[in-house]
Amino acid sequence: MRILFIFFGAFCLLSCASNNNKSEETTDAVETTAMETEAVLHPGQQLIEGSDCQTCHHTKNTLVGPSYTAIATKYESSADTKTYLISKIKNGGSGVWGDTPMLAHPTLSDEDAGEMVNYIMTLKPKQ
Repeated sequence: MRILFIFFGAFCLLSCASNNNKSEETTDAVETTAMETEAVLHPGQQLIEGSDCQTCHHTKNTLVGPSYTAIATKYESSADTKTYLISKIKNGGSGVWGDTPMLAHPTLSDEDAGEMVNYIMTLKPKQ
């Protein structure tokens, strides 16, 4: 009987010790996955998410302004298009997608606006 109690006690201790390792491994896996996901974001997407763009625009749905997918579909991928869209982002305007004007973002650098355009153009549907 005494051996049975010793065996049972040892079993309980080993069971508790192995559960702690699994918890740490799971936490490490979750943290690694979160870091990998964050590292995968396009620089332009990060800039858009950190700005006021999402007040009027969405990736797939039309809100106040057109969706990013609609913009990517409307324009060809070229240097001229990129220059034009950078100008629209920085200077604002209306008439292209309706009467509601897009607010100007004059403090945004050309480089950052260009990264936003690069990201938007990656959303062009595959044909």
